[in-house]
Formats: sequence, structure tokens, C-alpha cells
Amino acid sequence: MFGEQADYLLGLQDMLMKWTSGFNFEFIRTPVVENEKVFISTLGEDSDVIEKEMYELKKREGGEKYVLRPEGTASVTRAYLENGMHSWPQPVKLFYIAPMYRYERPQAGRYREHVQWGMEMIGSKDPICDAQIIQVIDLFLKKLKLSEYVLKVNSIGCSEDRKAYKKELTKYYRKHLKNMCEDCTRRYKTNPLRLLDCKKTSCAPFKEEAPAIVNHLCKDCEPHFRKFLEYLDDLEVNYELDTSLVRGFDYYTKTVFEIVFPEKAMSVGGGGRYDGLIKALGGKDTPAVGAAVGLERLAEVMQMHKIPAAYFKKPAVFLVQFSEEGRREAMKILSLLRKHNIPVSEAFSKTNLSSQLELANKIGIKFAIIMGYKEVGQKRVILKDMQTGEQETLPYDQLVEELKKKL
Repeated sequence: MFGEQADYLLGLQDMLMKWTSGFNFEFIRTPVVENEKVFISTLGEDSDVIEKEMYELKKREGGEKYVLRPEGTASVTRAYLENGMHSWPQPVKLFYIAPMYRYERPQAGRYREHVQWGMEMIGSKDPICDAQIIQVIDLFLKKLKLSEYVLKVNSIGCSEDRKAYKKELTKYYRKHLKNMCEDCTRRYKTNPLRLLDCKKTSCAPFKEEAPAIVNHLCKDCEPHFRKFLEYLDDLEVNYELDTSLVRGFDYYTKTVFEIVFPEKAMSVGGGGRYDGLIKALGGKDTPAVGAAVGLERLAEVMQMHKIPAAYFKKPAVFLVQFSEEGRREAMKILSLLRKHNIPVSEAFSKTNLSSQLELANKIGIKFAIIMGYKEVGQKRVILKDMQTGEQETLPYDQLVEELKKKL
């Protein structure tokens, strides 16, 4: 990625860094290369990521197996555990903007290397944390004036809830097995909950009539979900109950959610609660909730709606010089303008006046600062309006003030 597309993504990252920090989340950076156990013990061995999408690194004889990080939550909770963050004021609020790696066929919105904006709140079981995570994303999308999205929510309860639910689910799906895809036929035996996560159109009709897990929530999970929905109402966050939503990883418990843009038929992100993840990594029972948004997918939606996110201001000023003395003075002027945050471009390797002005026109420059022989001797410059052709001569010490007026 390069040029305008790279500039756009960098601008979006900058917006998200400032936005998330404003909600008191602390930035965290985890390694791209992680021990395979971090993900196998948390995502579930029959998840699509573990089965088909995780990049494995070649290991030495008798050594540990390492992989390229496929998602951020497990890495962040591993860092929480290993760095004693349980002793910090709880909940610990962390965020990241980082590349993830999954082996799949590259297509629109899907890349083998993709960037995720993720947030984690670790150390509280209060459902207000679930609502807060969603609020950060919802307010950001509203700030961008993006309104045509659907927040899908569900609860998958605790492990005990799922035991009872899986029995009913397998009973329901048993009569449909012969018409289901190969993956679903296998998952029916290993993890029936994953049947609801199948994206193949041939299996979609079966989900519509499947029993809903929200009808099997225990005395702890049911009020948690009800309170979570009440908080969303209080925050004026619109949502849609989707009883087939389960997400793709085993570590999820209770709340799960997904953000979908129907106009693109695309999910840009999602998340949920993962109260058992830290224990699965060897720590104590620690409640937590998190979310992640794919930057490339979000950028695609934003660009479709012509929402700007450019990081670098395009230079409006171009320095033109055509002598050794002029080049040296131009370098001083360059430092002066950048010190005052005036974006400026140049072509110091060129010494031909017309070729430099031609380049300035090509990149859409508004004003050219020309360092002529006479002007350099007088510590003055020619300021030329590239659109009207009008020009004036100014001393160095008036240049910055005049440019700020014109720009």
C-alpha cells in the first residue's frame, strides 16, 4: 500500500489514536510473533483461525512453535497476566492499532495482513463496561456521520448455560445434517455452537429456526444481558437482537456483538465479553470485555461516503531555486516554514526554473516562493500565486505572516 491509500489509512490511525486516548484507554503494543499456545488454548482448536488461517513459523528441533498473531485480544491478556497488571486500578483499559495475519484468499476488505483497532477493559464484570466499549465505537462512527450500520447483539451465556443449550441445538440440527456443509457436519460433533457461525448460504436457512440461547440464560447471565441492553438504551445506541450471533472464538462468554454495514454486506468489527480467557492462560478468574474493528474495512466504508482522513496536509507552497546560493537560502526558508507548520514542497535536485514551476503546477501548488539571483542577495523572495500568476516581492521576515494570511 502506498500513495493516497496509505496516506488515508495513516490518517485514520491518527484519528483513532487521539479518539481512543480521549476515553482514557492506554496504548499497548504486543509482539507480532507469539507462542502458538496463546491462541490454541483460547480461540478454540476448531475455530476457522486455528484450523485454516494461522501462519505457523518453522521451528527448530525440539523447540516451541510460534505463529504470526492472528488477533489481538489473546496477546493483550497474555501481556496483562505476565506484567502484573492485576495490581493496577481495575478495570485496566488498553487499546492497540496493529497488524494481524490470517491465511485467506485476498479480496475486498480481506487481506492476509490487516490492521485492527482494538480495545480491552480487563478486571470488571459490570455490564456497563460492555456498553462503554460499544459507545466508543458508536460515537466515533457518529462523529464521521456514518449512520447506516447495524449493531447486532446477543448473549451466549456462561459455560453452564451453553451445556444445556448445546443439547437442544444438536437435537434441532440432527434432522438437517444431510443438507449441511462439510464443516458444519464436523462441528456438529465437536462444537455445535459453531453451527450458528457458518457463513455459507446453504446453511443460512437452518439458523432462522434454531433455538435461541437467550432463552437458556442462568440467573447471573440473564440480568447481566438485560442490564447491558438498558445501558445501550440510556446511551442512545441503536441495536438489533440477533439470537444466532455467537462470534468465532471459544473465549467469548455472555455479551457478543457485531457491527455490520448492510450497504456493503460487510462486518467491520465486533467483540464481546471473555471472562474465562485469563484463567485459560494460567491466571486467576478475571472478567473482561473487548472489541476490534478492521481498519481497511472501515476505510472502505468511509471512502465510499467521501469522508476525509488524510494524515499529511498537501503542500500549498513550493520552493523554487536555480543557483547554489539560492539552494542554500531555500534550505533556510524550508526550515523556517516547517517550524511554523506550513506544508512546503521542493525539488532541490533540479536547477531549471521552468521544470520546477511545471512540477509545482502538476501537484496543485497554490504559491511558489522563487529564490532569484537578485532576491537572494537582498534577502528577499518572490511569492507567486500559481493560479492567478500575480507575484510580489517580500523580505524573509514577512514571508511567514503573509503565507498564513493567504493560506
